[in-house]
Amino acid sequence: MEVFQTDNHYIILDGEFSLWCSRRHGTLEPKTGNDLCSAWNPVCIGLVYGVIGKIKIHSESEWKLLLISKQTCVGKLEGEHDVFQINKITVLSLSDTEPAEVDLDLCKMHHFGIRQTDRITQNADGQGKSLQKTWNTIKSAAENVKPKKKVVKDKEKFERRILEELIKMYNESNTFYYCKTHDLTNTIQRQSSSSYDSTLQLWQRCDRRFFWNLHMVKELTDLTQQDNDTLELASHWILPVVQGCIDIQSCVLDFNESSKDLSPVMPKPAKDPISYTMILISRRSRHRAGTRSKRRGLDETGACANYVETEQIIEFSHHRVSFVQVRGSIPVFWSQTGVKYRPPPKLDKGLIWYI
Repeated sequence: MEVFQTDNHYIILDGEFSLWCSRRHGTLEPKTGNDLCSAWNPVCIGLVYGVIGKIKIHSESEWKLLLISKQTCVGKLEGEHDVFQINKITVLSLSDTEPAEVDLDLCKMHHFGIRQTDRITQNADGQGKSLQKTWNTIKSAAENVKPKKKVVKDKEKFERRILEELIKMYNESNTFYYCKTHDLTNTIQRQSSSSYDSTLQLWQRCDRRFFWNLHMVKELTDLTQQDNDTLELASHWILPVVQGCIDIQSCVLDFNESSKDLSPVMPKPAKDPISYTMILISRRSRHRAGTRSKRRGLDETGACANYVETEQIIEFSHHRVSFVQVRGSIPVFWSQTGVKYRPPPKLDKGLIWYI
């Protein structure tokens, strides 16, 4: 996917699809790939692999667009569905301020012969750079005329801290995964049930408990309610991301190796090696997630703190079997005053009768 920058938009192009991200209003608008021709002076700034969504820290802050800039393929499901681990994200500010330099892989088509270390801004000549530098100096001087109020500084500090923690969570934990062609949120049993409709878009049949970026793509999911054309355009950019751990290993059971220990008088088994795949998928619920010292028990909706569903899958030939385990906090309303001396849990609520 290529990311283009204009005065009013960031445009993400992926073949026949494009996503227009307004730098004026922070809105997302899915269009066709051919609509890029209508953009005024688009400049390619690099490559990304997917859109996580957008986020606003507080009501007065700017919208931030989260993009996947580094990834690793951890294996294939059913031999054809690539599963990727998110290693690094890039955050673009959806505002009309001068954008900061972004660390994206260069597009070979639009940056031929340019090294990553020699990245330059291609849409500005020397005169334009000089005018931009003058304007930044004037704007900086104007901002320093009146000192910022303490409330404004506190909001900026809070926003910066939350954003840093968000970037750190995606870039350093290596616990976020996605697959564009397979549902990672549902177990094999749920996908085989009669209530599971495989004809729907991938994000529509996901288990929303494990759809971690659901709130970040709410604008796109709301657009899908309009018509079928908009549903197809918007669904292309809705990428369900799960948090947890996914490990895929290809294994071989070689009978010839084991037969070396047999007695020479015993006949050796004439069997070809058997190949199979072992898969471990742990899905963490997005409801009531946090450290165990702060998130405990359940809430009024029945969501259990730090709920994790672990599925072990074995694929052999055309056979697939799975074993599922779940874990989480004690599923009652309880609290604990501290952890140093291990006081006994305290039940916060009694029996609740539903009629």
